[in-house]
Amino acid sequence: MNIKEKFGKRLRELRTAKNMTQEKFSESIGIQPENYSRIENGLSFPKPENIEKISKILGIDIKELFEFEHFSNLEVIKEKLFHIIDLDEDTARLTYKFLKSIGRI
Repeated sequence: MNIKEKFGKRLRELRTAKNMTQEKFSESIGIQPENYSRIENGLSFPKPENIEKISKILGIDIKELFEFEHFSNLEVIKEKLFHIIDLDEDTARLTYKFLKSIGRI
């Protein structure tokens, strides 16, 4: 996944968390819905001034738009989780409680 694709995926994630449609969001930024769709689909990248508008609309720091670590390869994520759980009994118990509380166990 390249930077444009990661950015688009992250932007979609943040926009939907705010319950905003692509049309409403693109209107808030001041760009055409088609152009906004291209950004979310990883086909283009917003201008710097639009990145600033996006962060203000979402109420986040610009750097949060570029937090992609959770899009890592699933095997990498599993390896990190297994390593942490294996080394720390408290973390293992807390992880278990969390997964149980959300109905995953």
